[in-house]
Amino acid sequence: MYPGIQDTIVAVSTPSGRSFHAIIRVSGAEAIPCTKSLFVPATSADLEGLPSYTSLKGHIHSSREGVNIPVLLYLMKRPCSYTKEDVVEIHTFGSPPLLEMLLDILLSERSETKRRIRLSQPGEFTKRAFLHGRIDLTQAEAAMRIIRAHTDLELKAAVAQLTGSVSQQVRRVQDNAVSLLAQTEAAIDFSDQDIELISATEIIHQLEELKTGISRLLQQPETGKVSPEGIDTIFYGKPNVGKSSLINALLGKRRSIVSDIPGTTRDMVTDILEIDGIRFKLMDTAGVEAAPENRITGLTEKVPSVLRQAQVVLLVFDGSADLGEQFLQLMVGGLSANTIVIVNKSDLKRISPRQDLPPELAKYPVVYTSAQTGEGMDRLKSLLFDSVLRGRIETIPCLMNVRQKDALQRTLHSVQYAMESAQRNESHEFIALDLRAAVDTIGEVLGSVTTEDILTKIFSEFCIGK
Repeated sequence: MYPGIQDTIVAVSTPSGRSFHAIIRVSGAEAIPCTKSLFVPATSADLEGLPSYTSLKGHIHSSREGVNIPVLLYLMKRPCSYTKEDVVEIHTFGSPPLLEMLLDILLSERSETKRRIRLSQPGEFTKRAFLHGRIDLTQAEAAMRIIRAHTDLELKAAVAQLTGSVSQQVRRVQDNAVSLLAQTEAAIDFSDQDIELISATEIIHQLEELKTGISRLLQQPETGKVSPEGIDTIFYGKPNVGKSSLINALLGKRRSIVSDIPGTTRDMVTDILEIDGIRFKLMDTAGVEAAPENRITGLTEKVPSVLRQAQVVLLVFDGSADLGEQFLQLMVGGLSANTIVIVNKSDLKRISPRQDLPPELAKYPVVYTSAQTGEGMDRLKSLLFDSVLRGRIETIPCLMNVRQKDALQRTLHSVQYAMESAQRNESHEFIALDLRAAVDTIGEVLGSVTTEDILTKIFSEFCIGK
């Protein structure tokens, strides 16, 4: 039994701040009796006798303030609720003082009636959903990913995890491991009766299938390749080629300082451009070879290292000047494959495609732009988006997080040890020992095997009310 699981918990489950609508959630054995003693329905009704998913209008009276707070109650009776406990949601206006007043009224029931009501801890509603079997641990972590999703793609990946796509794959591997363990342990029990329940060849075959299944789960895109902040996209070029103007044009707002004086941008400037659900973190740096009087010591030396770390490099050239000479002065080598060449200021001087482009740039897509007229902006956005669709940049977040992958990796090691024992024709006891370790570690992914430390770490990252 986990401490505090018998308590009734209460918290504001909507974001803080003023809004038209806010929700206070109450979950636990005392949720309905507590609310019933405070709630005055608009029409006669008995909360405890109403079916689940019933809504009621009414008010809660604050004796301290002498006001009636209009509320709408939603009842979700166990086990037909998120936590599988009795849940009452109190819907009202999103006024912070009003919500604090309601929380005070609800918590005052604790001292007056000795009810076990308290404020929820971070993530405790979802933790109870896990402990009561409503969701498994991967789905609980998916709930947090949904809350933190920045883009449609991240949201879709989190929803896929919440609906159980990861759980189903892991559970199939777990079932196979448990089945093989049962057969192996049965063979140990009947070893003195000259009955071969499972052969060494069959054990090795099933272990190979387990290894393949786990490896397939681990062969998903690495987490962390694309941060939630977006794809690192750097504008790189000489001073006054229009990098800042391009960023302003792409964003549709004035973000970077624009000036005819070379070297105006004297520090890293970043902002987010979202294209069809994909976030690009645009970075504008000080131009290469800025004038000495306008240069911050060591700043331009940092640009090449940023260039190497960028996921997309946008090489910006002044279309009214010699492109070959600009390229030589940029001193770029070993460019990333995710490079787009931008010939800016096309409104000042028209040049035929690739006429002056050095051969080193012939393999990269080229777009001719004008930050003043907007020419080429749609084409540039299409090229950025296309770099993602063609798989050159991994953007769809991995369905599995670091904790889950670590558990699977340890499971894989245990399966490998069991296979080595089987290949050496060692006794079934050694194989069963490693298989038991594999079953336990893969159980950590779904939460069938876990510890309070693991749960505390996971759910402490949630916000209160979730």
